[in-house]
Amino acid sequence: MRKTLLAGESGSLYLFALCGISILSNVFYYAMGGVGGTFAGLSVSNWVNGAVVQVAIVLVVWAFSMWRRYDLPAVAKLRPMKDPRRWLLLFPIAVFTIIAFLPVSMLFQVVLGKMGYVGGITAGAIEYDNVGVFFLALFVFALIPACGEELLMRGNVLPGLASRGALFGVFVSALLFSLLHNNPLQTGYQFCLGAVLAVLFMLSGSLVPCVAVHFLNNFMSLLMTAYISEIDGAIASLGAFNWLTGTVSFVVGTLVLVLLLYAYYRLGKPKSGDGFKVVSNGVVFDEYTITAYADGGGQPKRDRLAPVKDAFRYVGSLFTKRGWQRTERELFLCCDVQYYGKSQSMFGVWLAVGLSAAYWVVALIMGLAL
Repeated sequence: MRKTLLAGESGSLYLFALCGISILSNVFYYAMGGVGGTFAGLSVSNWVNGAVVQVAIVLVVWAFSMWRRYDLPAVAKLRPMKDPRRWLLLFPIAVFTIIAFLPVSMLFQVVLGKMGYVGGITAGAIEYDNVGVFFLALFVFALIPACGEELLMRGNVLPGLASRGALFGVFVSALLFSLLHNNPLQTGYQFCLGAVLAVLFMLSGSLVPCVAVHFLNNFMSLLMTAYISEIDGAIASLGAFNWLTGTVSFVVGTLVLVLLLYAYYRLGKPKSGDGFKVVSNGVVFDEYTITAYADGGGQPKRDRLAPVKDAFRYVGSLFTKRGWQRTERELFLCCDVQYYGKSQSMFGVWLAVGLSAAYWVVALIMGLAL
C-alpha cells in the first residue's frame, strides 16, 4: 500500500467527509424524531449529533483509505513524537494560540454583529450546573472532535495538499478546517488555529501533538465558557480600549507563539555540534554567518544565547522571501512529505473549497435572516 496522497485526493476526501457528516447526522436526526427534551440546557439531539459527526468522519476516512489503497497509519503519522521534551511546549503553544487569535474571533463577532448576524456556539448554550455536565461536554465537544477532526484535516487532508507545497498545504488546510465548522463567528479563529496545528503536524511528523493541542484549545474554551464567564464582562468593560488590548494581544501573542514553534522545531532537530554546517578549508558556513577558524586551532566557546538569537533572527526572516522559503524547506524535511509539484490536478481541492465556502455563505445568510 502506498504511503502518500495527492492534493486532488485530499480535496475528494474532504468532500466525502462533508457528505458523510450530512448523511449520518440526518439519519440520526430523523431516527430520534420522537425523542424530545433537553439535557443541561441543550437538546438531546445536539448532544448526540456532537458525537455522530466525529463517527462519520472516522468512517469516511477509513473507507476512503480502503478505496484508494493507501496506508492510513503511515499517511496520518499515527506515531509518537520523536523527542518527548516537546510535550512541555504543547500547553504554552495552546495557551498563546488563544491569546494571539482570540482578538480575531472578537473582530468577527463585532463585524458580524453590526451586520445583524445571530448565531452562537453550541457549547455556550449548556447549563453547567455540576461538574458531571462539564466532563460530559468535555468528552463530546472537546476530546472526540480533537481526535476526529485531526484525523481528517491534519492526518489526511494536509499531507495531500502539502504534496503541492508545504505552505500551500498549511494555509489551504487551515481554510478548509475553518469552513468545516460552518460557524461564521469562529471562521477567523479556526483558520489561525488550523494553521498552527498544520505547522505542528509537519514539524513533529506525528498526529499526536495536533490532537493534544486541539483538545487543550477546546478544553480551555469550555472552561472559560463554563466557569470564567467574568472574562466576557471584563472585556466588555474595556470599551474603546478593546481595540488597543486586542491589537497588543494579537501582536505579542503571535510573536511568542512563533518563538514557541521555533523552540519546538529546535528540540526535534538532530544535534550536530552547533547545528547544520558546511566546512571548507577551515571556514564554517551556517544559515546566517561565515566564521573562520585557524587550521588546527581550538573552536571558540559556545554562545549560550545563540538559540535565543537564532530564534529572533528567524522571526525577522519571516519579513523576507528567503525566510518563507527556508520555512517551507524545513517543514518538508521535518515531515517527510512527498513533493509531486504544482502540475498535479487540483480540481478536487478547488471544488472542496468552493462548495464548503458556499455552505458557509448559506449559514451566514441564515444567521442574518434571524
